[in-house]
Order: sequence, then C-alpha cells, then structure tokens
Amino acid sequence: MAIDGPSGAGKSTVARLLAEQLGFAFLDTGAMYRAVTWHFLQEGCAPATCAGEPDRGAERMRRALATARLELSAGRVLLNGRDVTPHLRVREVESQVSMVSALPFVRTAMRDLQRAVAMQGPVVAEGRDMGSVVFPNARWKVYLDAAPSERARRRSRDFERQGRQVSTTDVLDEINVRDRLDSTRSDAPLRQAPDALYVDSTGLTTEAVVAVLLAYVRRGDAQRLRAAP
Repeated sequence: MAIDGPSGAGKSTVARLLAEQLGFAFLDTGAMYRAVTWHFLQEGCAPATCAGEPDRGAERMRRALATARLELSAGRVLLNGRDVTPHLRVREVESQVSMVSALPFVRTAMRDLQRAVAMQGPVVAEGRDMGSVVFPNARWKVYLDAAPSERARRRSRDFERQGRQVSTTDVLDEINVRDRLDSTRSDAPLRQAPDALYVDSTGLTTEAVVAVLLAYVRRGDAQRLRAAP
C-alpha cells in the first residue's frame, strides 16, 4: 500500500498501525529523508550552509550521500550503524528536509532503496511520491490529507510531547513553506495519484482513519475475489 500526503497529515502513525494490522512491514520514507538531512548537517553540507557555493554544495552532498548507509529496523533508523531516530525531528532537520528531498540525486538513491525494501515482502509505504512515482503499480493507493490548521495543531502537539515549545503559528508557517516546496519541486512533486483514494483526516481520530483504510483494503480484496475466474 502506498500512502502519500502533505506534512502533518498523520501518514506515519496511520501507516505504522495499518501495517501492524495487515501484517505488512512499515516503510517510513520520510524518516529516510530526515536521516539524510541530519547526515548532511553533521557533514557541514546541508543546503542552507552551501547556498553561496557555485554548485550549492551539490558535489559535497553527493560525496556525503555516498558514505551514508541507511537501515530501517524495528521502527528505528540506523545511519552507518548508529541509531539516529531521536535526531530526526529536531528543528534543524525540520527546516531543511524539504530542500534535501527535492535534490534529484537524493531522491534517486532513496527510490532505489525503497524499492529494494519492498522487494523483500509486502509493505505499507508512506511519503510524498509513493503512489505516483516509487510504486506506481501498488495494489492500494491513498492520498491522506488534512486542513493546514489541523496539521499544524497535530505537529505542535508532537513537539510538546518531545519537550519542545513551538507555537502553532510558527508550525503553520513551516507547513505552508514545506507544502509549497514539496508541490513545486521538479522531481516527483507532491501530488495525488489519479487512482488513489482521497481521505481527509481533519477531525478524525487515528483509529477512524485506519478503519477507513482497512475497509478500503478489504473492499478491494473482495472485488478481486468476485472477479476471479
């Protein structure tokens, strides 16, 4: 199953719970891009740092990416053997992950890794281009959305759980910027696949969204059974 949608729509939580109920693996592609962003920050070659360079740091980032070995294991993200999961939601990563994920050479590397993971067995993959680019032949495709104000409220609540105080207004501004960057990038922009189920999660609990998607899966399975010779 491929689940796409904008930042803060609840994709990760929904995809993780859905994967558990279906007995599938969970592929958190957003965490992969965040790990690469954190790696670039550690290497001193994140986009904002390199903005004044002739190639905007592309060569340095390519070299850094070549040294990054990503592994997804039991809900954790390992970078060169180190668990970097606690670092993936820090403000510095949040502010630059859209710029990193817009880089074609980063997307190509992550796309290859995502497809390799899916070759190992059924997955619920969440991201921005899962159904439109990475897995165009996915059995089920979903575009999970929510009003920007709702997404900002959820993200602010997540920050509070992490002990960070960030105003909803500031989070909303960041979400609007990220929406613009994600939807206007030249390589695999955020968009709903034509055959994806659109789900607006505004005002819905996580459990309600998961129930909608489970019904979608079961409905599709039932239709396939009826169509079988």
